[in-house]
Amino acid sequence: MPMIKAGRRMQVATDQLDFDRENPRLVEEGVKNASDAEVISALADVADIGELVQSIAANGYIDIEPLVAMPTGKRFRVLEGNRRLAAIRLLRRPRLAAEVGILTPALRPDVVKSLEEVSLYVVESPDQAREFIGFKHINGPHKWDALAKARFAANWYRTERTSGTTLEDIARQLGDRHDTVQRLVSGVFVLEQAEKAKVFDMQDRYPLKGSSFAFSHLYTALTRPGYRDYLGLSPEWRSVDPEPNPVPKDKFEALRNVMLWLYGSKSENIEPVIRSQNPNLRQLDRVLQSPTARVVFLQRNDLREAYALVESPESRFEAALVGAKQNAESALSQIGAYAEHDETLLQLATELLRTTKIINTTMASLAPGQVIT
Repeated sequence: MPMIKAGRRMQVATDQLDFDRENPRLVEEGVKNASDAEVISALADVADIGELVQSIAANGYIDIEPLVAMPTGKRFRVLEGNRRLAAIRLLRRPRLAAEVGILTPALRPDVVKSLEEVSLYVVESPDQAREFIGFKHINGPHKWDALAKARFAANWYRTERTSGTTLEDIARQLGDRHDTVQRLVSGVFVLEQAEKAKVFDMQDRYPLKGSSFAFSHLYTALTRPGYRDYLGLSPEWRSVDPEPNPVPKDKFEALRNVMLWLYGSKSENIEPVIRSQNPNLRQLDRVLQSPTARVVFLQRNDLREAYALVESPESRFEAALVGAKQNAESALSQIGAYAEHDETLLQLATELLRTTKIINTTMASLAPGQVIT
């Protein structure tokens, strides 16, 4: 093959194209040294390849936007457009489609022809394509999820920070806020360290129904002082650009605990403590800041019990009152199901009314100017 110059658009046979096995979507799924079938299966988990396959089968490959690729010997590594390449592979290779469990229809001759060659925009390296790919997938029309964005930004930062590139520079080129990119990259560095230290395996997280990897739990936790102090992160950690491997080695057990609380473990049958950022993530932060509550939590792994030690009486009263109102409204919405001769339920409603009046009268007496109703 003659030397290919970067910065030009050209037609290339699809048989000469290879997947980008360092694509952030694939890294997120834990795919390494993968076959085409494994790559496509991983992509199918985060992108609707089946829908694209059906669209191309019906209309042919519409070659409007070129794939972005770099030469690798006599072949090309596709840096942008792996989803489209996956659809082309499946349509041209029925056995591969059967292997990954995606149905492909019979193709008209004109559709088959459209899959033989595609347009490429040639670049010399991933670095040259980075700004375009980053903007498109971080704030553009084809957004990646949080972990894919974070890995992309972290790899960019790792590659170029020795030459003076800062996260502020990267955020500006991506069209994103500096503090957002900082949180994402900081989270990735902690996640990577946990995996490298073998205290966490993303593929071993506890399988919650309908749940993908909740990376936001981790990077949000790291913005809170309780988690940072527990992990031994420096007080300045949030005010400077992050460094890889930020957790001290003597805090690896704490790192394992945090990852288990956030994600659980399938192999150890440990369910995550954190089911939602609000209130669980906030509650655990408060617990970790209290030596007494932390000890109770570490011993019993009961967040509700530990949080009761740090929750103020005002907070407990507010939560109880809000919960009572919500339950009463739920009962009202079902009032049509009440059987008129059920004296027990009627008595319960009477007692509820009496209790509500006492609460209202007491609160009003403590707040002069309020009307008692």
